[in-house]
Amino acid sequence: MNRIRPQSRAGQSLVEFAVVSLVLYMLLAAILTFGHMLYVAQGLQGAADLAAREISRTPLPAITTLENALADGSLDDVYSEDYLVYDLDALPIGGSFFSDVIPNWPIVNRQLATMMIVDRPDFDGDGTPDRNLIRYPGALLTNPDTPTGLTVGIPLVTSRSGDGVETIRWVPVVEEIESESNPDPFSIDSAQRGIVAIRINCPTQSAAMGSFRPNAAGPFEPTIGQPNLANDDGVTALDAAPGGLTGAPLETGDIYAGTHGGQYGLGAQGALGKTIRPYRRVISAQAIYRREIFE
Repeated sequence: MNRIRPQSRAGQSLVEFAVVSLVLYMLLAAILTFGHMLYVAQGLQGAADLAAREISRTPLPAITTLENALADGSLDDVYSEDYLVYDLDALPIGGSFFSDVIPNWPIVNRQLATMMIVDRPDFDGDGTPDRNLIRYPGALLTNPDTPTGLTVGIPLVTSRSGDGVETIRWVPVVEEIESESNPDPFSIDSAQRGIVAIRINCPTQSAAMGSFRPNAAGPFEPTIGQPNLANDDGVTALDAAPGGLTGAPLETGDIYAGTHGGQYGLGAQGALGKTIRPYRRVISAQAIYRREIFE
């Protein structure tokens, strides 16, 4: 009588665990990444609405531009670039950033504070953090006119080369919505007769997902072999940065600069034996109000 010997299933549990682990990681990465994006989008929309409403009720000259009002200090009670970066070493012993510092900021900066990140940049690449900061996401830039000597600019990627290296243009955190046919809508002598049109930008970058280029063969084809390489030396800027580049390296030995690291704030991750960019999107929120009060 012949007996049927059972087939060997050695390693079956290991394969099942590997598949389940991969799926679980993808779910967690998606939840963390897109959950954070939704959080930022909601916060930005509230901040944009608040900024436009408060500016519309601020007494300002009828014929002026929003850029001038932001630059000359007329709107410092509403928003100021001085508060995009805060030095945590200046925090009093036992003090709380959100309880003791934020209440003294302009109202829009208070809204944006919930989107700030803790950053300990290594500017000289010696492996030791040079500053202990909490700041708005984006590129950390030098500016001697701010309390910390630093500010933030946002690089907007307009195109990529064959290996993913970026061409960028700079946008501010808070900007006016303008068109070529109707510049300066804030002024009462514009075609729009004085409106506050505000856009607030915030880059969101994932610590759990890398950035890859689309596959030319189709949207459902794999992209695993086409990562966007992190190479700050190859970045092309179409306009001047709103501050000085810090020169912070993307790597120091085996240590990567992190999700928002590098002199352009585009980040660096290790994947596939290469240094690549994190998955990134710039979220923008807009609000428009009619100006109500004039000087």
